[in-house]
Amino acid sequence: MPLSDLSKPEVLFRETWDAHARRSADGTPILPASFVARADARVWTVDVREDHELTGPHGHVPGTLRYPLAKIGDLHTLLPTSTAVVLVCDDGRRSGTAARYLTELGMSYVAAMDDGMSGWRTQGYVVSRDPAARSRHVTIPAPNTGSDGRPLVAAAGDRHLDGDRILEHLGEAMNVTRVKLAGLLTASKTSCVDGREPRASIGTPGGDAGELVLGLAAAEKVGGATLDLGNMGTITQAFADAFGGIYLHTDNHAVNRLVQTLRGDPRLESAVAGRNTIAEWETFLRRPPIEVREALLEHLGDPSHVGCGHLKLALNNPDTYGIRPEIVRHFFRAFYEALWAGASDFEWVVLGGDHAEGAVVNVTQEGDLTPFAEVPMVAPSIGGVQMFVNHPEVIGYLRQQTAHLLHGRLGHLVSLGKTDAAGLAGTIGEMGGEQAMATLKALAAGLPLFDAHFGLDGKVSVTQSGSIPTA
Repeated sequence: MPLSDLSKPEVLFRETWDAHARRSADGTPILPASFVARADARVWTVDVREDHELTGPHGHVPGTLRYPLAKIGDLHTLLPTSTAVVLVCDDGRRSGTAARYLTELGMSYVAAMDDGMSGWRTQGYVVSRDPAARSRHVTIPAPNTGSDGRPLVAAAGDRHLDGDRILEHLGEAMNVTRVKLAGLLTASKTSCVDGREPRASIGTPGGDAGELVLGLAAAEKVGGATLDLGNMGTITQAFADAFGGIYLHTDNHAVNRLVQTLRGDPRLESAVAGRNTIAEWETFLRRPPIEVREALLEHLGDPSHVGCGHLKLALNNPDTYGIRPEIVRHFFRAFYEALWAGASDFEWVVLGGDHAEGAVVNVTQEGDLTPFAEVPMVAPSIGGVQMFVNHPEVIGYLRQQTAHLLHGRLGHLVSLGKTDAAGLAGTIGEMGGEQAMATLKALAAGLPLFDAHFGLDGKVSVTQSGSIPTA
């Protein structure tokens, strides 16, 4: 199916697939475990192993579907050839063979999960050994439904979310991926609370980008000195090295505004000529010609071209957010320069569609946050209905680590005086809470606020705790 026949979210999903997929030396299409862990219902995760292996030492991906390797050639008769399918086995060899075969049969979006369940476990993702997985077989889907059987796009006007609907969503294994906190610290990125994010995630306003600029603003407040922003590239890279990368999102509206501006800049006239499709513009923005990068950076720092609502609000309301706009702009420069230099752990995401969130959900969990604690990553879209998802406890823990990074390894670049890391962490927490409320008042005013609590026994409870103030 040509991209022109697909919806905007579907186009963006397939571009994300293409950005993460690679081919091995023998031609096997491969996707990393991190992609599978955060995938939404557009992806059919299919285990090709024998029944006994699902409950064996390797376990299985929670929520996975079944299809035996011996019959894998028949899979393309059940699913449309354009269906996104990730195949799983113990180590990637059997699933790789199956992926190559299905590709030869005409399935255009099929891949094996890199290193199979071994890779999944190595990256800290939690496995399941639930025997019920043996009976979750692939069946012919209804039109426009995902691998969970639910509609991919909400019906017109369907924005209502209540506690029961949220609880039903969180009770589906494929909508919640658990990752050990140690794995989150080193290999997974935090995403924005934006409900348009299609993948399971750990949510905080602005994602990794928001957390870094928050930490730097807090450092200025605590230290009483203005940062030398000429060091932003070093600081940004050190943050990425410490936390496994940096996530920054924009959206299709901001990209469209940017495109119109770029077309009118004479410095970019020859570089942008003939670019018309979404794919062509995203390719250009991900790796522009060297000679136009300086001009492009000027436009990327303009608030009207920023698709992250939190960072855009911070740029436009520096007094409310307590962040100098120069910090945000210098971060953008450092991020894009690293992205353009080929930094694979810098993730630039274009979200599609309009905001249509029906609730704000704070995710908490029972027990202490230790390196081996299992943290729930939550998909913010429920059958096409969105919710803002925030993880205050996990983010609080990560902010303590940000404070240690800024106070320790980056202390020579961040003037903090005699203030200790605990004092900086406290300031980051206070400022972060104020910023989160400012962003929610701007983007989620009047929406119901729910607390989703995950118990150690695996059960989830959802209670409404209020609503977001309108002023």
